[in-house]
Amino acid sequence: MVKILRGKCMKEVTKKTIIIFCLPQFAVGLFTTMLNNYLIYFYQPTAASGLPTLITQGYVLAGILTVIGLIKAVGHIIDAVSDPLVASISDKCSNKNGRRIPFMKWFAVPFALSALLIFWSPSANPVFNNIWLAVFIWAYYIFYTLYMVPHSALLPEMVKKEGMLVDTYTWHSLFFVVGSMLGYATTAIVALMKKAGLEPIMAWRMTFLCFTIIGVVLLLLPAFVIKEKEYVSSVRPTTPLMKSLKHAFSNKHFRLITLGQLFEGTGMSFFQACIMYYITELMGIPEEKAIIIMATSIVGSLVMYPFINKWSKKSGKRVPMIVGCVVFAVAEFVICLVDAFPKDNAMLVAVLFALFVSLPFAVLNILPGSMMADVIRYDTVKTGINQEGTFAAAKSFITKLGTSIATMIVPSLVVVGAVTGESVGKTGLLLTAIVGGVFTIGAVIVFAVYNEKEVLGVIRNSDKELVK
Repeated sequence: MVKILRGKCMKEVTKKTIIIFCLPQFAVGLFTTMLNNYLIYFYQPTAASGLPTLITQGYVLAGILTVIGLIKAVGHIIDAVSDPLVASISDKCSNKNGRRIPFMKWFAVPFALSALLIFWSPSANPVFNNIWLAVFIWAYYIFYTLYMVPHSALLPEMVKKEGMLVDTYTWHSLFFVVGSMLGYATTAIVALMKKAGLEPIMAWRMTFLCFTIIGVVLLLLPAFVIKEKEYVSSVRPTTPLMKSLKHAFSNKHFRLITLGQLFEGTGMSFFQACIMYYITELMGIPEEKAIIIMATSIVGSLVMYPFINKWSKKSGKRVPMIVGCVVFAVAEFVICLVDAFPKDNAMLVAVLFALFVSLPFAVLNILPGSMMADVIRYDTVKTGINQEGTFAAAKSFITKLGTSIATMIVPSLVVVGAVTGESVGKTGLLLTAIVGGVFTIGAVIVFAVYNEKEVLGVIRNSDKELVK
C-alpha cells in the first residue's frame, strides 16, 4: 500500500517494518540496564557481592562526588551537548540512503562495544581503572547519540497516523522492556557462571559479553533491512543549529513535555540506579533471587501494555501519564517504610511491591515517546519543515541533564550512613527514594498543565487531508 503525502507517493509502513525498526530497543534495554542498574553495584561493591574494588572509593571532589558520580555526570553532559550537533547533521544529511539509516549502520558496533568495555577495566591500579571507566562511559554516550538520535528521529517521519503511532511506541517499549528483562536476569546468569567455576568479576563480564553480542545484531538489523527512502519524503531544514534549537524551545507544548519528562526521568533514574540496593540491602533479598522481583515487575508491566494502549487511544496520553507518575511517586515513598513490613515475609512484600510498580513502568515506558512524537508532528504540520532530529535532540539534552543529576547525586547519597569498610548506607538509600519521589511529583504538576487537546486537534485535522 502507498500513500500520497505532499504530492509524493510513499510506501505504507507495515507492522513487520515497525517491528524490525523497534528491534534496537531490545539492545538499548540491555545496555541501559547494564549501566543504570549494575554500574554502581559493580564499581561500588558490597562485601557480599564478592567483587573486587577496582576504582577509587569514597568522595573525590569537594567532599560530594564519587568517581562514578563524576564520570557519569560528565558523560551525560557530553552526551547532551552532542545530541543537538548530531541531530543537526542528521537533519541536513544528503546521503543517498537517507538522513537516518547511514548513521545507524556506521555506529551500531561502536555503540555496543563501548557498553561492554565499561565493565572490562583491565588493571589492578585504581587510578588507571578510573581513566578507563571515564573513557568508555564517555565513548558509550557519544556512540549512543550517533545511533539513537537518528533512529528516534526516523520513527515520527515514518509513522504519521496517531493510532499507529501509539501502536508503534507500544512495540518500541515492549522490546525495550523485554531487553531490560533479560538485563534483570543478570544476577541469575552470574550465579550460574559462578557455579560453573568463574570468579565473580569474570561471571559478570561474560554475562555482559553475551548481552553485547545479542545487542549488536539487533542494532544492525533495521539499518540493513529498512530502506528509508521508500517511506520518508523529507524537507531538509536549512536553518543554523542554534536557530533550530531556539525554534524547538519556543514551542510551549514541547517545553512542558520536556520538563515533565525531565522530572519523571530523573525520578526513574534514582530508582533504577538503586534497585539492586533496595532489594538486597533494604528488603534483605539475596542477590541471586533479585531476578524474581525484577521479573515480576516486568511481567506485570507487560500484562498492562494492552490496557495502557487502549486507554491512551481513548482518553489521550496526558491522563495515563499523570496517574502513572502519581503511583510511581507513592512507590518511591513506600520504600522509606520498608522497616515497617514483616521481615519473615520479605519475599512476599518485595513481590507485591514489584506488582505495584507495574502500572507506572508500563505507562512510563510506552507514553513519553508517543507524547513527544505528537508534539514533533504538531510542529511539522504547523511549519511544513521536518526537524524531528532537532526536536529529539533538544528533548534529549534536557532529559539527559536530569539523568546526570541522578547519576551525580546517587553515588554520593548511598554512602551516607555507611559503616566503616562499606560503601553503602541505609540512610543514604532512603534518601535516594525520597528525592526520586519528589522529582516524580514535579512531573505530575507539569503534565497537568499540558494542553494535549490542542496538539491532537491540529494533528487530526492534518490527517484528514491525507489521500490514501
